[in-house]
This record gives sequence, C-alpha cells and structure tokens, in this order.
Amino acid sequence: MDKLFNINFKQLAMWWIPTYRRKPVTLNYLWCLIFPLETMYIEFLRKRKQNLIKMNYNYQKYSVQKRLNDAFDQVERRIRIVKAVQYEGIYLYTEAEDDPQHSKTQWLYDESKPIYLRTEAELYSEYDFIVEIPNTGINLLQLRAEIDFYILQSKQYQIVII
Repeated sequence: MDKLFNINFKQLAMWWIPTYRRKPVTLNYLWCLIFPLETMYIEFLRKRKQNLIKMNYNYQKYSVQKRLNDAFDQVERRIRIVKAVQYEGIYLYTEAEDDPQHSKTQWLYDESKPIYLRTEAELYSEYDFIVEIPNTGINLLQLRAEIDFYILQSKQYQIVII
C-alpha cells in the first residue's frame, strides 16, 4: 500500500518530456514549476501518517491512555486514566426490605467491621474520569485536544497534575 504513495515528481516530469527537449535548462525550469506540488505532496504524506496513527486508537480507556503516553510521556509512561468515583456506596436497607432467609442486615456499631458512611459528594462526581499527568510541563491545550479527539462528547473529565 505504501508503494501507491511513493511518487517521484521530478522523475515523472522527466518521463513526460520528449527526449530531444531534456536539456538541463528545461529540466530545471520544470522542476521549479513542480516544487509547489512536491511541497503539497510532503504535507499530504505527513497528514496521512498522523491520520494512520490516530486510526490505531479508539475511545476506550486503555487505548486513550496508551495514546496519551505515546504522545506526551514516551519514556516513563506516567499518564493514567482513573475513574472519578473513588468510593463505593453502601445501601442501607429498611426493615421491610430485609429478607429473613438471606439477611442483608449489617450492624453500624460492630467492633470487627465498622461501616463508614460517605456523603453524596464522595459517592458521585460530576466527572466520568480523571486524567492524572506528571508535572513535567505537558502542554495542557494539546493534551485536552488529544483527549477530546478520542473520547465521546458526552463524557466529562478532569486533568490532575500529580
């Protein structure tokens, strides 16, 4: 597939000129005319390479995390994506909801296993995930653009410098 995009414009232009007109002055003039086309071709190849890299990743957590580490922290790979909710909630049952055969009752004041209740703010977060990055001078605008490209638009995230 890469042979398809392997074009030598100077060679191609020389092939299209009749042999009796292939003088150095004519070829140099023709190559000056081809120069802008070669510049656009090089830019096309650069964009194509970037697009092929982007196509290797998707919106999943580990895929985005790998892409961010490839782009911003290639050596130590310290960028992590963690879930925003840090605590699991405990449901408190009423007496009517309790099943006598399979009791769900848990005692609040048992010395062996105390249950700690959390506030609603600790159980829920306005963010879907948190991106933890090292304090190494990563450009936050580029990082945000890279994350926004891959994640779904409905997802909210927060960038935290650790």
